[in-house]
Amino acid sequence: MTAISSSGCFLSLLALIVSTALGGPLQGQSGMGNGIATPGSPHNFVDNIGHAELPALGGWNFREELCRVCHVPHDHDRATLYGTNGLLWNHQVSTATYVMYSSATLDGATASQPTGFSKMCLGCHDGTVAIDTFDKYAGGTVFMEDYNLNFIVPGNSFAGDLTSTHPISIVYDENLDPNLHAKTDPMGGSGSIEDVLEGGSVLQCSTCHDVHDQPGEAVAGTALLRAPMSVFHGQPSGLCLTCHIK
Repeated sequence: MTAISSSGCFLSLLALIVSTALGGPLQGQSGMGNGIATPGSPHNFVDNIGHAELPALGGWNFREELCRVCHVPHDHDRATLYGTNGLLWNHQVSTATYVMYSSATLDGATASQPTGFSKMCLGCHDGTVAIDTFDKYAGGTVFMEDYNLNFIVPGNSFAGDLTSTHPISIVYDENLDPNLHAKTDPMGGSGSIEDVLEGGSVLQCSTCHDVHDQPGEAVAGTALLRAPMSVFHGQPSGLCLTCHIK
């Protein structure tokens, strides 16, 4: 992994926000900021059964699970999911190999492959793993492309190329780059920048997006963003400038 530099990453972050938001498209493309249990929250798949917008996909979550699509309180002898990934993880992760972001402006080598939270996100969002492949279910029938091609990372057809996506699974170190805000600076309503870095140091998808659509953290009407952009009545490039000094 590397320390992230602000130079050369600004436009890539904008591309990430526009094209690779983590909110699931079943109920639309925007979070509500009221919690994942709220009907219509992007990652709430409870009401997928016979959904009016996508009736052909109805029924894959036939038990109307909310949390179980991603988490489970007991491992159910699925050590390859739960034991390997942590966070009581219950969903198949991708085995794809990616071409990671690389730039001469980064302070060190790029990450070799996605890790941690980002790898979990890609378990649905890279389009190679079916959304209904969780717990003991074989899945394989409902993919991200069945919902919305705009939510496949990267791009609308998987080629493993993350070179045009804001770098993930890299160390955020303001001591190596004076153009980064200090980790102690605020990140919207989510506390400090350090609070949204995995382990307090690694930038992941979850650094910019609150996947649980929590009140006070995810900005309502956005793709689960932690800080509003101008299009969402926020500061111009507000999310970008939360980390980058420009």
